[in-house]
Amino acid sequence: EGANINKSLSALGNVINALVESANGKKVFIPYRNSKLTRVLQESLGGNSLCTMLATLSPAACNYEETMSTLRYANRAKAIKVSATKNEEASQISRLKAEVEELKKKLEASGSGGVGGSAGLTEEEREAERRKFEKQLKEMEKMMNSNWGDKSRLSEEHARRLQKLADEQKLAEQALDEERQRRLRLLQEKNDLELSVRALIDFVLHLPKFNNPPAVLTGEQPRQWLKLYRTLRQQMEEIKDQSTLMQVFMHGFDEDVKLWGEGTEGSDWSLAATGLNRCQLKLEKLRKGAEKLHSIESQSSANSRELAEAVRAAHAEFEKFHQSFEDEACGEESLARAQALWEVNRMMSLLVKQVQEKIDELAQSSAIDLSATCAIVLQYTESQSCMSECEALRTLLADPSLAGLPPGMPAKPLREYTPEEVSDTPEATEAVLEQIISWEELCSKTRKSPSALLTRPPPKFIMEVAVAVKAATGFPAAFVEDWPEAREEKLALLQSLVDAVGAELGVSIDFFDPQDVLKGKAVPNTLRLMQLLAIAAARQMPP
Repeated sequence: EGANINKSLSALGNVINALVESANGKKVFIPYRNSKLTRVLQESLGGNSLCTMLATLSPAACNYEETMSTLRYANRAKAIKVSATKNEEASQISRLKAEVEELKKKLEASGSGGVGGSAGLTEEEREAERRKFEKQLKEMEKMMNSNWGDKSRLSEEHARRLQKLADEQKLAEQALDEERQRRLRLLQEKNDLELSVRALIDFVLHLPKFNNPPAVLTGEQPRQWLKLYRTLRQQMEEIKDQSTLMQVFMHGFDEDVKLWGEGTEGSDWSLAATGLNRCQLKLEKLRKGAEKLHSIESQSSANSRELAEAVRAAHAEFEKFHQSFEDEACGEESLARAQALWEVNRMMSLLVKQVQEKIDELAQSSAIDLSATCAIVLQYTESQSCMSECEALRTLLADPSLAGLPPGMPAKPLREYTPEEVSDTPEATEAVLEQIISWEELCSKTRKSPSALLTRPPPKFIMEVAVAVKAATGFPAAFVEDWPEAREEKLALLQSLVDAVGAELGVSIDFFDPQDVLKGKAVPNTLRLMQLLAIAAARQMPP
């Protein structure tokens, strides 16, 4: 508020300086419209009016600078020269009233036979004089009444025009609001992310200018989303094509497994060998296809997370701007702008929803159901000497999340892991924690991949992982969720995490030193602790 007041006073000072220069004979532009204050005072400062400005001063020494500034302000203001003239229309009305009164007096004097201009006149002459005065009086009254009557008619006509303009503006606003509602319903029905972004770009480009607007109102940010979505859409098309190819390979693999199994059961070893050779070729194609699909899915997931985070951050920034604008809005123009901002807010909410739907669609399109293929493999391998492999395959069918474990880790539920079975690699840590927490939400703050963070985990990142695990499982229950500033408090927080994990697993975690984390040393020990944290939390979850 203080800044706006100073801005208005500065604009007033500029107007006064311009008026002083104009009074000295220079042709300068008077910037009345730079602020509402100077616009309101336009007629007072430079119009046909007499204006008095009072400068209030303080005798205190501590206000010396303000006193001098006020005096300089007043010194400039008194140099303004105003040539105000009396309103001619008002003086004309006064003159007409005076003439009417004079005519009335003459008429009364002529009627009573008084002295003056009518003395010595005959009765006929006085009657003629009286009629002449009455005629002049009627003409004067008619002139006065017609003057005010014309003004009244003009005023009524002006009021009717203003009312007509107001009604037309109201109808236009209603039509605009209906058009906005129709456009939003159309976007919701189409449910096309690219179409919604284009509509947002087109809408914000036709908005009036705002002071310090968020990036989304400039149109540049939605254009970046459009480029990112085009890349994401292309990757989703590649995922669909690769998924279709995988389905073809799976169908061929299923037929070859059946061929091998039927040959084995019928002791037709030639048929069995042919089917087995084909199985091996198809299985290699499936492996390569799955690796390619996983690669494309990883890239598209990173792009979708980036797009979702950008849209959510822009929406949050816009909502803050929208709220602050509504708090300060006043007048019809500001209300119209506020209505436009509400439209942008609704479109942003729709974008957030559509981006999340695209992420869900991406997850569904990249998923491959191998349960039917695994069932066929189990059907023809149980009679062979492959009991351990069959058991591992059944475990994967019961818990598909175990398929994400890196080679060398036991294919069994995380709650059944022992402390000796943990690894010290970033890949194993990422896979184990992924069964408890969502890396997408955790990495959205830093915009780094899990593998990059786990290569050398920052101390605060370990706390964030523990907080995410606690939010998902409730363990460790007494863990403090705020990262302290003091070094000793950081060490105590990490030690409390170590104690909670050790107590739950019934082991002594003596290989981990919190000081190594703050120094960035002994990364493998830190990774082992994070895996033990996941195992301890998994035991707290229901089977």
